[in-house]
Amino acid sequence: MTTKNPGPKRDSFAAALRADLLAGKFPPGTWLKQADLEAAYHAARFEVRIALAELTTQRLLDHVQNRGYRVADHTDVEREQLIETRILLETAACRLIVQRATDEQISEFQRLVEAFGGAIETDTSGRVMEINYQLHRCMYQMTGNSVLIEDIQGLRDRGVPGRTGVISPAYLRTSNSDHFEMLEMIKRRDGEGLAAVVYRHVNRWRKFSKPN
Repeated sequence: MTTKNPGPKRDSFAAALRADLLAGKFPPGTWLKQADLEAAYHAARFEVRIALAELTTQRLLDHVQNRGYRVADHTDVEREQLIETRILLETAACRLIVQRATDEQISEFQRLVEAFGGAIETDTSGRVMEINYQLHRCMYQMTGNSVLIEDIQGLRDRGVPGRTGVISPAYLRTSNSDHFEMLEMIKRRDGEGLAAVVYRHVNRWRKFSKPN
């Protein structure tokens, strides 16, 4: 393992490792040695152990008895089932979003959608993905259902390890177009229209993220 990290604070180690996993810095199936993580992230041993256990619970890592921890490596069937479950939950959530979204939440979502559009032209891929994470979380927070929010975000995160597609500018611009359509449907309080855009958006990810 050769990853480098500019020494995050110790209390942010779990968040830093999680962010690196979601950014694709560790290929699927990579074994994560505790000693290497301690050195690369300047973390204490107990912090590494706790973080590895938490990330295993979140299904981003697999724990193999007597061997250690490795980055989750989903089978084609598992990945397809994750996508199917995401579609069921995310399209169903659209009805709650249009019913419960406040003006303040819609304004924040619009700010993030516009920030994503600007970032794909000027910022690094890491910043683009960070904004993408924020805007989707913002949208599902409009449901007002903490259990649903947690389940949707967990499924979205679990689908990241193992992705092999290259994030091209064309793909990002298409995603940006989807985000603006989502915004418009929320403003119209059109649940069916929002569900249709979300369905299309998730299926774009299905094609893009399919392992070779």
